[in-house]
Amino acid sequence: MHSSPSLFQRLFQWVETALLRHGSEPKTIFLLAVFSVLDGFLPMLPAEMFVLALCVLQPQKGKVIVVVFALASALSALLLALGMGTLTASAESLSQKLMGSQGPQVLAMLRDSGPVSMVFFSVFPDSPRSAIALFALSGVSPESICTMVFIGKLMLYTGLLFLIHHLPSRVGRWRGVGPFWVRWLQRRASRFVAYCRRIRWRARCLHQGT
Repeated sequence: MHSSPSLFQRLFQWVETALLRHGSEPKTIFLLAVFSVLDGFLPMLPAEMFVLALCVLQPQKGKVIVVVFALASALSALLLALGMGTLTASAESLSQKLMGSQGPQVLAMLRDSGPVSMVFFSVFPDSPRSAIALFALSGVSPESICTMVFIGKLMLYTGLLFLIHHLPSRVGRWRGVGPFWVRWLQRRASRFVAYCRRIRWRARCLHQGT
């Protein structure tokens, strides 16, 4: 007996279907960018999924998609940092209780390393919520956090766009060449290219079915 899908699964399927059905429309870029701002507060659908699908379905607007979603991530980080910044005084008193005299030193270290570290954390998929909250509580300005998240996500999405555009033409030439770790990368690249093709195929099927 099959169990019924959960609310999250149904929501995921609905968003996925809507994304594939309307992903080739320019207005979808801005609607999903607004939706992805909420990802900084609630672990919903990652913005990387939107960027990947939109860049596949609208390759001519790839640069616009990258910039718009990097800005959306930065706005999400700014709002979260502003909210957490109101608790800075509580964080300082808590750090003194937990770490004694070393508390202010730890917070100062976080403030010094915050901007550079935020770029590093933002390059990875998903929203760096914990890092944003930690650096905001340590006293790093929301503007700095916002800027560093924008830079990190811009790097991530630009890399994703580069793979979508240039990887398909190179996978065939790399296949079966090189040592083990190169072949491992080749298999991952082949799966990525196949996934992009599946996105196009599913979107085409949905359009033909309407």
